[in-house]
Amino acid sequence: MFFTLTHLNMKGDILIVYVILMSLFCSGQTLECFRCDLGFWDLCYTTKTNCSDDELCYVGIGKAATVLDIKVMGCLAMDQCNKTTVVEFPAKKTIYTMNTTCCEEDFCNSGPTVQFSLTPLMFTILIIAQMLGLF
Repeated sequence: MFFTLTHLNMKGDILIVYVILMSLFCSGQTLECFRCDLGFWDLCYTTKTNCSDDELCYVGIGKAATVLDIKVMGCLAMDQCNKTTVVEFPAKKTIYTMNTTCCEEDFCNSGPTVQFSLTPLMFTILIIAQMLGLF
């Protein structure tokens, strides 16, 4: 009888350990999103990233220097979602406006993207900076 009770207690202990390990594993998962630090039109070099607990996937669409469509993607704090941001220089010149849209599922911020070399991206940034008179 003692052997039977000990055997049942071990099965119960194993079940408890299993439940605890599964709950730790499931609680550690975060939202996965595509990330693009800066893209022009629909051209974006994307990678994958994991968000923090208080972040959602987002896509930011905007206009730079009133002529160039820009796009960013990644993780964004929930309180920054679905807003319009205006970035200006101190001389009251608008650099860009950005509308952010958030979503709550893995890779939900995907869209028509084309992966390309960083060289054309850097070249485009330099041209824009020169047009804005930054150097």
